[in-house]
Amino acid sequence: MEVTGTATISSLVFTLDGQTTEEKDVTPPWRKEVAVPYGTGRHEWKLTMRHSGGTLSATGSVDGKLVTRTGGASSGGTTNTASLTGSFTD
Repeated sequence: MEVTGTATISSLVFTLDGQTTEEKDVTPPWRKEVAVPYGTGRHEWKLTMRHSGGTLSATGSVDGKLVTRTGGASSGGTTNTASLTGSFTD
C-alpha cells in the first residue's frame, strides 16, 4: 500500500483478513508492506482514509504488480473519505 499527495489524513485504517490497524494524523507519503505466508489461500484487504485540504492518491500492489488505485481531492474545511479494496490468492 502506498499513499501520496498533499492532503491531511486524519485517519487511515488498514484491514487485512479482518485484522484492523488505525493510524491518526498521517502525513503523506505513507507506505505499508505486509508479508503473507505462501500457501495460505485467499486474502482480502481494505484501506480507508479520511482526508481534507489537498490531493490524495493511493495504490495497492501484490508482488510488485499494481492491483488497484484510487484518488481524491478536497478543499480546506471539508472532510472526504477514500477507500481502496482488493484481494489476492497466493
